[in-house]
Amino acid sequence: MKAFTPLQGGCQCGAVRYEVRAPTTDIYHCHCSMCRRIHGAAFATFGIAPIESVVYIKGEDNLTRFDSSDGVSRSFCKTCGCQLTIDVAEVPQSRWFTPATLDDGVHPGAAENERHIFVGSKLHWLHLDNVLPQSDEA
Repeated sequence: MKAFTPLQGGCQCGAVRYEVRAPTTDIYHCHCSMCRRIHGAAFATFGIAPIESVVYIKGEDNLTRFDSSDGVSRSFCKTCGCQLTIDVAEVPQSRWFTPATLDDGVHPGAAENERHIFVGSKLHWLHLDNVLPQSDEA
């Protein structure tokens, strides 16, 4: 098995940088209304990895947090507003990160566990094919 190469990413302005030091366990394309609004997009994509493996390497003091619902804390760059991670109280061993903020558009892996979640909240005009699994929860 090939050794995992850490992935780096960061916010738009460069004030905050992070590193993913272990393979992702899942990749979610979330269609809930909160993720859509926060990202200003039809859905938001998250990689999930062990919490100790998603490490801020620069600018952690430039993060602000927003609790979007009970037990869901989102971290954003104070300067540019870019969302980087989510901590979910129900799964304290994992951290969600935004793979679109990884350098060079690297796909973080876990393709076998990639799926659309909260599709019951999906925008009516967005068409999803049946390639990836879909569910109404995470």
